[in-house]
Amino acid sequence: MQNNILIAVRTTQTGNKIKKILSSHGYHVSSIVEDAFAALRALRTQQIALSIIDNDLSGLNGIQLAKVIADEKLGPVVILSNYPVDTGENPPASLFGILIKPITQYQLINTIKLAFLQYESKIGLEREVESLKEALETRKIVEKAKGILMKKYNLSEGEAYERMRKTSMEKRTQLKKVAEAIILME
Repeated sequence: MQNNILIAVRTTQTGNKIKKILSSHGYHVSSIVEDAFAALRALRTQQIALSIIDNDLSGLNGIQLAKVIADEKLGPVVILSNYPVDTGENPPASLFGILIKPITQYQLINTIKLAFLQYESKIGLEREVESLKEALETRKIVEKAKGILMKKYNLSEGEAYERMRKTSMEKRTQLKKVAEAIILME
């Protein structure tokens, strides 16, 4: 998979320097833009894997733009700045690095590598959390349905569960759906 990178900097010259470094390391720069709103348009219309954003863009500064990118889940951001950047109490969730100019090739490439790795890790954790939430919700529904069956038919917990599992297999449907049907019928 090719890692498409967006570069949003005030001057095309700076953008081209960064592009040259990235290209020499196998990265693909899909766009170089010069203001925050052009960056947002590119992010919303292209498949961008990472954004390198100058903190001094016109329209929005790097932190403000990173917050919009985080809200819209448009990928990780690395900010370039001429001076230290105050990210505030709650830094944007999309922010994975800040580089103070002048930057070296080594700093840029390593920061991008780390940003990709950390972003993938974050996405994996978010998926795992969603999966665990779904499993917990399913368990709550199954437990409630088991309780209904136990009370209605004077069954043990194991018998109630086995009845639901058997129905699930016979109907070729998820156990959660069987449990929801039991709850609805009650």
